[in-house]
Amino acid sequence: MPTTTNCPQTSAKKSYKPPAQGLGLKGPGAGLKNETYLSLALKFNGLFGADILFGGKAQDELCIIASKRLQMSLLCAFKELASDRGANPKEKPAFQYKVSKQGDLLLLSLAANKTLLDEDRLQALIDSLMAALKKPIKMPGQALMLETDPRIGYHLGQELAFDKAAFALARTSIHSPVQKYDLRHRRLRLARMKRETEIRDGLRRGEFVSYFQPKIDPRNNEVVGGEALVRWKHPEKGLLMPKDFLGIVEESSLICDISQTVARQTVALLVRLKRKAKEVPIAINLSEQDLKVPDLIEQTSRQLGKCNLSPDLINLEVSERVALINEEDLSDFMSAVQKAGFSLALDDFGTAYSGLLRLLQLPISEIKVDRLFLVKAAESPKGRSILQGLVSMLLEHKYRVTVEGVEKLRELNLLKAMPGCFAQGFYFSPAVDAQQFQGLKV
Repeated sequence: MPTTTNCPQTSAKKSYKPPAQGLGLKGPGAGLKNETYLSLALKFNGLFGADILFGGKAQDELCIIASKRLQMSLLCAFKELASDRGANPKEKPAFQYKVSKQGDLLLLSLAANKTLLDEDRLQALIDSLMAALKKPIKMPGQALMLETDPRIGYHLGQELAFDKAAFALARTSIHSPVQKYDLRHRRLRLARMKRETEIRDGLRRGEFVSYFQPKIDPRNNEVVGGEALVRWKHPEKGLLMPKDFLGIVEESSLICDISQTVARQTVALLVRLKRKAKEVPIAINLSEQDLKVPDLIEQTSRQLGKCNLSPDLINLEVSERVALINEEDLSDFMSAVQKAGFSLALDDFGTAYSGLLRLLQLPISEIKVDRLFLVKAAESPKGRSILQGLVSMLLEHKYRVTVEGVEKLRELNLLKAMPGCFAQGFYFSPAVDAQQFQGLKV
């Protein structure tokens, strides 16, 4: 069995350059030449909470077991690599390693000859380690087996670099439990962080503003409501649409800040409309994160109360995808909505699978039918029949129905033949600022 020697002390926060003369393996055939270095950061998600479940230092004991398993699988893997290379089976593979624990991570320092470990053989080594680490671990003093759920981030290069391995580890997921460090990913992450910082600064400076698109009764062209849509008045790039920034903010806490900004500006518009005796309900779009943190509902409810405005003037919109999140995550949100007295609308109906049974479980009062149905209805009698049947069914079940994306006169004429549904789209008006919306006449 190869000799295990001490590699340099490792840290996930610093890069380390190994000694120029190698790491000093001793023994027959153990000399290292043209070394390559593997930095591997390993986390066992399944070990979290072991101390709480079983007391004492269960997690530390489990990490020791996992560390021994890692070392044994490493030794076996290198024997196979040496065998694949055609080496003498009695010859000990020339490599050295150390496994150390830092916080909740196991760190593997490894040095080997480039002829033994290169990019082509590295994947076989990682696969071998993962296969061994995925096996359940028997709890010390228990008859129970624990799934470990290992995640690995690694870097192969001319130096030990655990900061890079840790960066790769942070990108792992249940679907991608192994990640290799890639400089492109680091650059993308830095660019994303810069963009997030720019958005935060824009929020602080009041650059994010709400535009409002009217909802129309197609039979008389009367404005019966509106939808708040956020825009970014960028100081250098001009007016930016949601597609230019929502992709980033929806994956961070920034989406909640933007939703709160839109909600405050919507309440301010409702106050101005009330002064002009033009009160109509305004819809606010909610993200998945907004549903999991009901602060937005409570704050908006308080703002309406201070302004003596009815909760009927706020309509909350969620997409089919968002509405299908775990019911447990929705419970607090639904309680907050019902307490506030807001109505709930399902947006983009027909773009995902929701199921009518799921709809009936949610306190939804309005369905917004996606433009795709309208396009198909304008193209063929079959499409028209499907849209008419869908609208009739929803109206029969007492839902308010709005068809989105009306852009042409023939599309409007189709909706006029469907009593009871409303319309929204560029044919009537794009989203306009608050001042324009107050004086809007279609």
